[in-house]
Amino acid sequence: EGALGDKLYVGLFHPTAGPVNLYETRFASDKLRTLAMAENLVCPWPDCNVPADRCQVHHIDAHKHGGHTKPSNLTMLCKYHNGVNDDDGPRKKRKRPSPGKPKRGRMRRHRGKVRLHTPGGKLVGNTHHVSSMGAMNLI
Repeated sequence: EGALGDKLYVGLFHPTAGPVNLYETRFASDKLRTLAMAENLVCPWPDCNVPADRCQVHHIDAHKHGGHTKPSNLTMLCKYHNGVNDDDGPRKKRKRPSPGKPKRGRMRRHRGKVRLHTPGGKLVGNTHHVSSMGAMNLI
């Protein structure tokens, strides 16, 4: 007792790779989920009114493209908007349009707040009255 001092340090180590960076994890912890819900009390997609506790955690910069699971890269999106969000972002113009879902835009963080970046290049926030009560609007 007391051999290590009065502070306890905890780390995660892989047996052959060494220290593990937890930002590489795919899924948000309860702490990260709570922070994302506090920031946006409803889905931040314009005109959506789905409460954050019924939403899914969304990586603003897609995890499949190297986006980290950290507070500044997470938001809550309802199931529908999480599905139509363009995770691949802008693509090079092609001679023929690619098949699949039409592009609906994607979420971006602008000046600290999560906004929809429309295909036309506009940044649009949710105007639902509850969206103005999130943590980022209170500071």
